[in-house]
Amino acid sequence: MYGISWMVATVALCLSAVADAQDSAPLPKSLSGRWTAVVPGVATFNDTMSMTLDAPVQPGPVTGRLTARGVGCGAENEPLTGTWDGSTLRVESKVYPNVNVQRMNAQCGSGRVTYTLTRKPGQSTFEGEGVRDGMTGAAQITLSP
Repeated sequence: MYGISWMVATVALCLSAVADAQDSAPLPKSLSGRWTAVVPGVATFNDTMSMTLDAPVQPGPVTGRLTARGVGCGAENEPLTGTWDGSTLRVESKVYPNVNVQRMNAQCGSGRVTYTLTRKPGQSTFEGEGVRDGMTGAAQITLSP
């Protein structure tokens, strides 16, 4: 009986260590992928985006650059700042009219955009959303190294 209890405890400890290691894995140097935004009764929009981080980081502050092709508001190598807690990446940046866009002369308000992306368990993919100040709804985002 002692041997089985010890074996179960050892397996549980190993699984916990693997989960902790995955959650605290450093961020990759770059992430890229797509965003999709659905405007009910209007259309579905999508395009590409990427984030380049200054260095792969352990949990803590994050800095880097954002490039996002938008419908009317976009970014090209724009600074980003935020945090990484080991599973969720939260960053802010700005987008501008007539920069890396599908359509010209949009109104972008303050241009501040906030991204909240979570690493999918057991994978390197990040999923989440991006919200721009003054917009209703959020863009759904999937990024991978």
